[in-house]
Amino acid sequence: MKKKIARTKAQAVARAILDMDFEWSAQFGELGLADLNYSDLFCQMWSGGHEQYAKTALYEFMPGVSRRTAVRYVQQLIDAGWVSETCAEHDRRIKLVRLSAEIEDRLELFLAFVHQRFAMLDRS
Repeated sequence: MKKKIARTKAQAVARAILDMDFEWSAQFGELGLADLNYSDLFCQMWSGGHEQYAKTALYEFMPGVSRRTAVRYVQQLIDAGWVSETCAEHDRRIKLVRLSAEIEDRLELFLAFVHQRFAMLDRS
């Protein structure tokens, strides 16, 4: 088991997490995507190494909500154009989903902020 960190260091980590959440809202709130479950989904999609995913695979990327809610969230993203949906070439029944360019751009700005913010912890 790992040793506990000093309280001041733990407080700095907690502030960094809160700053990260605030930045998510700043980047995505105006789009109606401030819910942190979207953060889970977008980060999983972006970091997974695939340009597109089977629509049904996305529901597992949102562990904080029920599958039924995840289905609704993903469909709302498709309807709003924040992710695009196409049919797979080999099987038209399979729907493939990818992040829109605008979401990718905002996500990369968010990730750059988080990287900088957490890097500051190593300097303190």
